[in-house]
Amino acid sequence: MFLSRICQSTLAVVVIVGLGACSLNPMARPMPAAPAPTGSAPDPAPAAGTTGAESACTAAGRERGLEVLGVVSARDVSGANGASERDVMLRVARNGTQLDVRCNYQPDSGVARIMLI
Repeated sequence: MFLSRICQSTLAVVVIVGLGACSLNPMARPMPAAPAPTGSAPDPAPAAGTTGAESACTAAGRERGLEVLGVVSARDVSGANGASERDVMLRVARNGTQLDVRCNYQPDSGVARIMLI
């Protein structure tokens, strides 16, 4: 009887952990960097008034399979080496979930990196 209680307890813990894993964020991995679009493929036109950083970040999000709903904010920041960069917050949707992601745009290299918060 004692052994069956241990098995029951172990099974209950495994089930609880398994069900808890279902609620984890499906986008928990960092996304690789993508260069800014070169214009080789026609992307949907960016919204009026967007900057190059916002356009590049929007394109980088779409390349990752995210549905970019809009730009939440954008601000200038200093990079690790002191170079001027731009952080853009995007509202995105994936698998029915909406969340904000940060994108860092480096104008010197034209690279837009999607980062999760």
